[in-house]
Amino acid sequence: MLAHKEIALLAQWPENTEFESDGPAVSDPLFDSYLMVDWSAASRLTSAKPSPDAIWWAIGRRGSEGQVEVDAPVYERSRAQATESLRKLLLAERAAGRRVLVGFDFAFGYPRGFAERLTGEGRALAVWEWLARETVDAPDNANNRFEVAARINALFDGVGPFWGHPHGWDIPGLPARGSERHGLDHPPERRLVERAETSAQPVWKLFTTGSVGSQVLLGLLALERLRRDLDLGADIAVWPLETGLQTPARPIVLSEIYPSMIPPDPSETIKDAGQVKAAVAAYARLDAQAALPVLFQGPCNLSPAERRIVAEQEGWILGAGAQDWLRHGRRAEEPVPSPNATHQALHLGPGLAEDPAPYPIAEPRPGDNLHKLTYLRDPAAIYSESFSTVRAEARLDHLPADLIEVAIRLVHACGMPEITARLAWSPGLAAAARQALDSGRPVLCDCQAVASGVVRARLPAQNEVLCTLADHQVPALAKTIGNTRSAAAVELWHDRLEGAVVAVGNAPTALFHLLELIDAGWPKPAAILGFPVGFVGAAESKSELAARPRGVDYLVLRGRKGGSAMAAAAVNALAAGLEAPQ
Repeated sequence: MLAHKEIALLAQWPENTEFESDGPAVSDPLFDSYLMVDWSAASRLTSAKPSPDAIWWAIGRRGSEGQVEVDAPVYERSRAQATESLRKLLLAERAAGRRVLVGFDFAFGYPRGFAERLTGEGRALAVWEWLARETVDAPDNANNRFEVAARINALFDGVGPFWGHPHGWDIPGLPARGSERHGLDHPPERRLVERAETSAQPVWKLFTTGSVGSQVLLGLLALERLRRDLDLGADIAVWPLETGLQTPARPIVLSEIYPSMIPPDPSETIKDAGQVKAAVAAYARLDAQAALPVLFQGPCNLSPAERRIVAEQEGWILGAGAQDWLRHGRRAEEPVPSPNATHQALHLGPGLAEDPAPYPIAEPRPGDNLHKLTYLRDPAAIYSESFSTVRAEARLDHLPADLIEVAIRLVHACGMPEITARLAWSPGLAAAARQALDSGRPVLCDCQAVASGVVRARLPAQNEVLCTLADHQVPALAKTIGNTRSAAAVELWHDRLEGAVVAVGNAPTALFHLLELIDAGWPKPAAILGFPVGFVGAAESKSELAARPRGVDYLVLRGRKGGSAMAAAAVNALAAGLEAPQ
């Protein structure tokens, strides 16, 4: 039996062999460029002077003679800035006809079972899509990752699996220490690959040294934005979550890397810069030696069920178990394992199958033997038929043209065509709200359910979506002002209120108090979408806004009906009409 992490090289490629995937021939390097990224979860802009523990990236390009020139590492102060820099760089590489391997130093997936619990789908990419909807990451690095983790924890028994937050913060449902976690249904602590790379930190850790969990939450948001980019996304493949454990064919391949497997380039004084520079050189060297296809296949001693878990749920670190290759390159006399037989590829030693997991690995896929009912399954067809039904059943002829799609979306959110007769609005509502969104103004929400319902990908300017209800200041503020926590949370909007879009879907006291604050001289939002629901104050608060809008454009649903789904639907419709989510 081989030692842990040892590589058995058991066969050599026949001459002129081609891969069994749809990738390029063995004789040529797979890529022309190599882009490696060291991510960061900083909550504010990092220093103007290049510093450690920030975002660094480096790129190397293969020249006509086959040599790879590595550019000086680049320092970025924010995730938004870095994402845009990488986007422009990849567009330029594609315009030049270059294939690019892109490595990011955070996990692409969570341990098995997590995606199914969070999204209802057993796909890691469904988690990416969920995080893109729920996570806020502002241009100045302000973000809601701890609140998002607490919401995810609420889906599991006990406390956890996420843990860690800054000292002095009180985030219900998110413990400060890993030892405080407990529960009967938590996912495994580690992915399969992290049992091979034991020095890698678990993805659940969000704070203190080695808190890779925060990088994952915010990093996957950035990757999903790249995947959904209209000019770039069609060229991107995510290995192995889209490609399986084989050589990818698309011109841009996103892969997970672990820079600690490679000593940093000693010419760089900052370790992060040295790591990305060294990673570029290492993967470029292996590509020149025709060794990357072996790494893309993953270790041979994963069972078929484990390979499926890696390819669909957890992901894999490119090169895990092959540290010697990454550090020194394959020796010229060393045979290359055949990519045409998995038992002759990369072999990791014992340990992968020895770690017990709360979620048993079953060979059959869930639902393989289900009796399938007859119902519409195609998302595009469902959207089309839904909106056709709304148009047929709801009265829309009394609405201005720029509110018809908003009304359709509201009916779609609640299933009640009759509500269109109860809508009240100011003439300039749609134009004011859309101008505010186009100019990058925030969306302020009275509760997390409204914020969660806003589809971030629809917002035209990566607008901040903010709910302050969980802020640690709110309980004391509520006592001070003698009002509800929902009303007290509005007190924290002052600096962001001017020109914003306000969406109230739950608490009448939030809408009442907002109007009181405007009366007291507070800045005015561009638009208020008033949909508080209930028997006490809901109808009255909306009537007050409609009767005395205070120079603010508004849309309300008169009466007791309303709700968070409708408030979020109004924002989504104003941002992108009836566009279906991607």
